[in-house]
Amino acid sequence: MTRASRTLALLTAAFFSTQACSKSADDQQAVETRTDDGTLVSAMTPENADSEGSAMIRVVNAVPLSSDLIVRADEMHSLPSVSYGQVSDYQSIDKTWASFQVGDTVAGTFAPLNTNRALLSNGARYTIVVLKNEQGDSFETRIARDEYVAEPNEAAVRVIHAAPGIKEVKVQPRGGEVLVEGLDYGDEESYLQINPWSGVLEVRADERNEPMLVTPKVNFEAGKAYTLVLSRDKKGKVELFWFADAPKY
Repeated sequence: MTRASRTLALLTAAFFSTQACSKSADDQQAVETRTDDGTLVSAMTPENADSEGSAMIRVVNAVPLSSDLIVRADEMHSLPSVSYGQVSDYQSIDKTWASFQVGDTVAGTFAPLNTNRALLSNGARYTIVVLKNEQGDSFETRIARDEYVAEPNEAAVRVIHAAPGIKEVKVQPRGGEVLVEGLDYGDEESYLQINPWSGVLEVRADERNEPMLVTPKVNFEAGKAYTLVLSRDKKGKVELFWFADAPKY
């Protein structure tokens, strides 16, 4: 299924709103990011980054390894290494075109395993997701543009599919309508604005009726933007981790 033909079915009974996320004053503020295990990081403002002629980049690691991977744009721009299921703080990158490399250190020398060239805009925020390729035998990266909630009484949710071996997935609240459907491996859906909600999410392969993953109770709070990352742990079990961004006033 192509991205153009995917259906984003939104709950109509006071659950999800149909308005897409848009630029707002919140998008110009510093943000704090909290993960599902309570880790907290923060970032400079887009206005400051723009004045410096730089973009802001952070790293999400969706690959369970015994050692942390290194991500860099060049020898002068190394991004923080992060453990599986974690997100780094934002780092400024003063490049319009950046060739991001993922690798590790062998005998004291950086050994790139994957390179992804990207066009960056000054003052914009981006998330680099490190994942395995679809076959699970090498590394890839995906770069997503980060934008935030436009309305203070709503939350925003996006899903990134980083679980190799599964073609397409759907995500939905238990007993509710489908939130994301036909999401291919390596893809991410743009933020959807939703009404605040608390409950259990179910993840299915599109062709299966029974869920392959049922999450613990999640709580989507107003004024926050949630990124849900579908992945596999070291034993190959499908799981979902998340982090939430909120303006830092």
